[in-house]
Amino acid sequence: MGLFSKKKPTPEPPVRRDQVLRLIKLGMEETDAADRDIDEIDSPLFNAAKARMDAELNRSTQAEINAAYDALKRHGY
Repeated sequence: MGLFSKKKPTPEPPVRRDQVLRLIKLGMEETDAADRDIDEIDSPLFNAAKARMDAELNRSTQAEINAAYDALKRHGY
């Protein structure tokens, strides 16, 4: 093993379709809650939706998050 040996790339974990769909659903719920209570500063409906989305984001890989955000963007969310 020399000073300039190449590092082996670590394989990315597979993208779980069910996780991406769950992120899309929660992302739509979060956006809809924000739209419904746009005038309310501390909306409990929005805060609950955001908390669910944040919890699910913590359980997801970066590839799953990117796939979900791309899908949400395509559908205007």
